[in-house]
Amino acid sequence: MSKLIATLLITLLWAADMAAQSGIYVGGHIRRERPNTVTKLKNSGFTYAILFNVNVETDGTLTTDGETICKDGVYVFANKQPHYVEDVEALKTWPTGIQRLEICIGGWGNESYYRIKDLINAQGTGSNTILYKNFKALKEALPWVEAVNNDDEHCYDVSTAVKFHSMMYELGYKTTVAPYMNKSFWQNLVSQLNNKHTGACDCVLIQCYGGGAYNNPNDWHFGNIPLHAGRENYQDGSNLTACIEKMQSWHDNNNVTGGFLWVYNDETWDLNKWASAINRVFPPKQNEEPVVTLYSRNSYGGYAVSLAPGTYCAGELSNHGIGMKEVMSMKLAEGYRLTAYQEADLTGTSNSWTGGDYPRLAAWTLRISSLKIEKIDDTEGIKTVSQASKDDTVFNLQGQPVQQPHRKGIYVKGQHKFTVK
Repeated sequence: MSKLIATLLITLLWAADMAAQSGIYVGGHIRRERPNTVTKLKNSGFTYAILFNVNVETDGTLTTDGETICKDGVYVFANKQPHYVEDVEALKTWPTGIQRLEICIGGWGNESYYRIKDLINAQGTGSNTILYKNFKALKEALPWVEAVNNDDEHCYDVSTAVKFHSMMYELGYKTTVAPYMNKSFWQNLVSQLNNKHTGACDCVLIQCYGGGAYNNPNDWHFGNIPLHAGRENYQDGSNLTACIEKMQSWHDNNNVTGGFLWVYNDETWDLNKWASAINRVFPPKQNEEPVVTLYSRNSYGGYAVSLAPGTYCAGELSNHGIGMKEVMSMKLAEGYRLTAYQEADLTGTSNSWTGGDYPRLAAWTLRISSLKIEKIDDTEGIKTVSQASKDDTVFNLQGQPVQQPHRKGIYVKGQHKFTVK
């Protein structure tokens, strides 16, 4: 019984980890147009990114876009892509909204899983095999990548797929699956893998585009594993509304807890705008002790999000559904100060507000990209009465005026405290 309870607790923990999320597949564009692409992803607000694609060659070499990543157990990608390690690290380094990184293996026309099958049947998955050595080298070079996304669209061999993902689990990779057909294969893979390693597969990403355009997410629930459903950004073109309406329907009717997009591979769309909109459909857990509520419209209208004290870069605000330069009004608890910044990383022009209701932010409407919320120190602004003008009226703590000089004590004028010594 205790083992069963422990298993259930673990299941709940890893299920919660991938609940209410937004994701995006990322093509080779991230390397071709760096560093701008890296910055845009950090500021986007997508909570996870899947780096597409890692190919497995016949001899076990790992490649992408015709370039070698790992060969003979050695990471050699730096020979062609000297900035890739630092760029992947940057995706997970503040200021960023990205909380998880994955690599994708597979896709239409990709033969990686046939090669994985042949290599495992010939060599197994031990530490002396080429698959183990190359993926170990990849994990050591890019420790920020936490999972491998299985997009097998051809091979569908359960036995070797379970062995492969078990090996990846031992190397430190979780598994997500991206089916568009062949439901029985995916059910068997996920079930057998998680029976061997509880929580090894922690999310199903059902394709509702391309060959899976007519998929009903209701058909793809595998037990308690979180289900995310995806659209292709070209499928909706520039019509963000159509995409969000579809995702809202999945959320309301199909028990879908996250949405993802295929694929970031050009600069024709606003990542922050799309991620913020998806995060409104699948919001994160609300803060238990919020002190400010931000609104996307004047007079406390539109989308509202409540935040606890802390710092929030552009990506983190988008994680909560508020996009860059979208805040128009707010309510801030007494005893706190909010400082807003025009840039995404708490830099640039700034402005501060103390506790109160602000139906309009005047010159700061549609200018906020990042912010800091902090409790005001009770001793902040304390001055001696001699530092005030002789003509100042000094008020006691009950707001009643008193004469200067006066007996010892602390008095308040406006928002300033004065100490009479």
